[in-house]
Amino acid sequence: MTFPEASKGSYLLLLQLEAPSRLTIGRLGTFDFPQGWLVYTGSALGSGGLRGRLKHHLAPVKKSHWHVDYLRQAAVCREVWYAVGDVSFEHDWAATLLKLPDASIPVARFGASDCRCPTHLVAFADRPQIDAFNALAEIKVQGWLVSWIAPQRSQRPRRKNQRKVAKDAKHSFKGSPEP
Repeated sequence: MTFPEASKGSYLLLLQLEAPSRLTIGRLGTFDFPQGWLVYTGSALGSGGLRGRLKHHLAPVKKSHWHVDYLRQAAVCREVWYAVGDVSFEHDWAATLLKLPDASIPVARFGASDCRCPTHLVAFADRPQIDAFNALAEIKVQGWLVSWIAPQRSQRPRRKNQRKVAKDAKHSFKGSPEP
């Protein structure tokens, strides 16, 4: 990724669930998720910044730490939207996501156990558009990444010569959206 090592900021993970799934999300419980798009909002204000947090979210799940780690066992991360800053935008962004057409809350309090937000995970039947989000957001998304990460069950390449290719092709920087 092209983030400076210590860049702090906030991010949106655009996850695609290719089939309806019943998942256990830590202590929140077991939930039925519809097929479609799920957008999770978070922040990375610690020493690892965006690079460290996104590296965690884009890697195979080894041990579930956050609510979104449980979801990532079934959903594929297709894109990451982000903004650099020293304060968290995740709460404002969660509220903005809920204003988009066809937005719904699949699990109350998902990712929001440390705040008063109704959720940090919003479901959509179709992929949300960055322009529609930025039109409603006070703090705009500054850039995005596109990920070609396969679902967990497909993470391991089958042939030795594919390992380097798969490792090098995991992430591609797309740049910043039009103003």
